Formats: sequence, structure tokens, C-alpha cells
Amino acid sequence: MRQTNLVLSVTIAALLGAALGNALAWCAKAQAAVISVAGVGEQSVVQGVSLHGKVAPTAATLDLRTVVSRALDDAVATWKRRLRLRAEEIGMVQLSFVGKLSPNNCYGLYAGEGPVYCSGNHTVFVGTRAASSLMARFGEHGEAGISFLIGHEVGHHIQNLHGRFRWLRRTVRSAPSNAVNLIRRFELEADCLAGVWVHDSRAWVGSRGFRSDLLSAVKAMGDESVLGDAARSSSTQRALHGTSEQRVRWFSRGLTSGSVKACNTFAGAKL
Repeated sequence: MRQTNLVLSVTIAALLGAALGNALAWCAKAQAAVISVAGVGEQSVVQGVSLHGKVAPTAATLDLRTVVSRALDDAVATWKRRLRLRAEEIGMVQLSFVGKLSPNNCYGLYAGEGPVYCSGNHTVFVGTRAASSLMARFGEHGEAGISFLIGHEVGHHIQNLHGRFRWLRRTVRSAPSNAVNLIRRFELEADCLAGVWVHDSRAWVGSRGFRSDLLSAVKAMGDESVLGDAARSSSTQRALHGTSEQRVRWFSRGLTSGSVKACNTFAGAKL
């Protein structure tokens, strides 16, 4: 479980830095994330997918790439149908497989593993070694778990297109003491948007079994499950994605309603 915790806690750090930049340097530092304004490193992108390194991929890595690519392609196609006027912008999202994320992937942000969405270059980065291990740990829910994570990252892309990242930075600057609450709401909104995607997905519209697997996987990703005691003792710095109950509830809200408006986690008092 320690390795799983590392994968998802680093994902938290990456999203934190990408979302809030220097305004939340204090919180990012608490997660060993360093933010700078360094340029994005060069990447070899072929048909929207970047393959870093020359080591022959293992069977597990190939399986992972298949699951990730299928989920991202379906999510992008689904959002293009929903938001036709913004289809071109939705199609800007890129997918990059890396052995391990490096500072050059996202403006100098250190994020040791993935998946993570970088708002600056519209790229979902997937650290293959850690993600393959995570997929294996999910067992029978492995495909669903990885698919959900990709849906969550594409949800961040949708947030980015709607100005949520800029709004969050401004809001945190004006109320830094409320940063953790705001970040958690931001993350749960992405969970809900992942639910909206699955609701409208033509690939899984009639798949009750897959949806059940998704819910089981999401439940295993709550802060208390991923971080253990750290979620309680260091909640102001590390527990940023929400509890299992919160994540399942918001994902289910998007999945059931299919409504983007229903995903506004910032509107209500209760998470």
C-alpha cells in the first residue's frame, strides 16, 4: 500500500502546484513539490501521444497504455459532443507516457509519478512504472481505476477551459487560510466531471458492471484510504482530494445526473 500511497499523494502534489502556482508554494513545499517558472521541456509527440525513453515496454506497460489511451480518447470524444462549440479546445489535450515525471514536464514542478494534468501545456502525464503497479494493486478493478484517474485529469482540462484554474489562484490569494478547502472542492469537482463523462460515454453507457467497478475503485482513493493516519494528522497539508465518501458521492452525482452544473462543488456549504 505504501507504493500506492506514493503514487496518489504525488499526484496530489502535482495537481496542487499546477493549479495554484506560487500562491500555494507553502502547501506544495509540504508535499515536496517545488514550483518555478522554468520552461516546459521538449517532448516528442506523435499523434498526441509522447513516448519517452527507449526501453522496450513490458506487457504490463503495454496493457496500461491501452487502457489509458482508450479512456482518454473516449473522454475527449465525449466532451467534444457535449461542448461542441469548444471541441477544438477540448482536442488540445495531449497524452504523455513517461517512466517517471520530471520537473521539465510541467514548468519546473516536481511530481514524481502520475497521472497528472499540467494546465500550462494541456498534457496528461502518466508515469508508467507507478501507474502499472497501481493498476495491478486495484486487481479486478484495475482498468476501472486507471480509467477513472484519466477521466479525473480530463476533468481538470475541462476546468482549465472554463477558467477554474485562474479563478482558484485569485481566490486563494485573497483567502490563503481557506486554501485546503478550496483545493479539495476543486478536486471533487473534477471527480464529478469524470462522472459526467461516463454518464455520456457511448462506450460504457450500458455497462453496469464497469460502472460498479468504477465506484469500487473511487472508494479506494479517498484520502483516508490513500494517506492513512497522515490524512488525519496532516489534513491541512495532505488530505486534498476528499474522503472516500465525498469522492464516491461527487463522482456518482456526475454519473447519475450527467449535468456539469450539478458538479459545482463551490456552490454548497457541504462537501
